[in-house]
Amino acid sequence: MRGARAKRLVLWVFVCAVAAYLVLPALVVIPMSLNSSPFLQFPPPGFTTEWYTEFFADPLWIRALWLTVRVAVISAVIAVVVGTAVAYALTRRQVPLHRWFDTLFGLPIVVPVVVYGAGAYVLIVALPAGMTVVLLPLAHATLAIPFVVTNVRAALETTDARLELAAQTLGASPLTAFRTVVLPTIAPAVGAGALLAVVLSLDETVVSLFLTDGGTQTMPVRMFASISYELNPLVPVASTVMLGLTASAGIAYLAIRLAARAARRRPRVAASS
Repeated sequence: MRGARAKRLVLWVFVCAVAAYLVLPALVVIPMSLNSSPFLQFPPPGFTTEWYTEFFADPLWIRALWLTVRVAVISAVIAVVVGTAVAYALTRRQVPLHRWFDTLFGLPIVVPVVVYGAGAYVLIVALPAGMTVVLLPLAHATLAIPFVVTNVRAALETTDARLELAAQTLGASPLTAFRTVVLPTIAPAVGAGALLAVVLSLDETVVSLFLTDGGTQTMPVRMFASISYELNPLVPVASTVMLGLTASAGIAYLAIRLAARAARRRPRVAASS
């Protein structure tokens, strides 16, 4: 018993150490955003909220923030619609050569992001001017689709296909059966995939560097440009804002997973009682 407790304690210490190593560097930007000095230094000599006031009063930063949020939401919607349809088709074997398509939709994870960004840049050069706002969400959605497919397929594998067939036998169309029987069951997985797509879009820098210009910069691109050419004290503020958005999406993702786990336990408890 003591040996098991000691192993568990060592495991918890190791996990906490790894978590601290991963999280603490990102949390450093929070006190730096309150730095009273115009230079990027840690620890701060003093604290002030002046940089937050300047950040939210700067139209360039606000424009980049809203563009980032808008692209993340649009790309998540596209990734969820396409990824859910692909996962359903692959799970139910509705397409020929489904194994080849399974590999094809996993390529965005394998292909280096720089290669993908360069290819997207060549594509946007051939398109009419002003297509950046349209192509950027599509590019982010392409990178997020494999994550949606993985989440939704895992949920579909545990869903009894006979329930859908029973609904169709009772007169429901395939679309109605999917909407009323399958979709409520896999809704937590769809929501988790959507949040993963949002986080991926918020964090995407390389592809955005290829596809944006001075007038359509996302937050990661503007942060990269600001820290490359000048020591801008607003960069830690922007980093803190992005960290807050990402943390909110992560908390929502965990809430969905916990709710889905609780929902799966309820039928077992009801059946046992």
